[in-house]
Amino acid sequence: MTHSLEDLFDEVRLLGALLDLERERLHADQPVTRGMRGVLEVLRLEGPRPVPAIARQRHVSRQHAQALVNRLKQLRLVALSPNPEHRRSVLVRLTPVGRRTFERMRVKERRGVARLERGLRGAGLVAAAQTLRRVREALLSEG
Repeated sequence: MTHSLEDLFDEVRLLGALLDLERERLHADQPVTRGMRGVLEVLRLEGPRPVPAIARQRHVSRQHAQALVNRLKQLRLVALSPNPEHRRSVLVRLTPVGRRTFERMRVKERRGVARLERGLRGAGLVAAAQTLRRVREALLSEG
């Protein structure tokens, strides 16, 4: 690993930790964890999915995804329905409450981003996002 890539990884790790703290602060009023939010996001973007598909998309084990879905179901943020393509693997879908909860979370997150963005505009952000995307794609292609 080159020194510059190592520096990038360090910055991403440190930024990730700060983003986690900010997310916890923003959503302290919600019983939704980071992992649960990720499941809600997959369902919002992709529509109903079986647990194994959610796990693949989130890069977590099927068991972990199932535990997140179980908790979301207890909170009535997701519901299970029959899967016409597979008898034993049900589809997980957002409930109306789950959709509204996720949208409220996104509004709070957008406000936080807007505050930060005031001083961070321009080509540097575009270049940073492109670089991170290429690193992510390289990691995925090696996996």
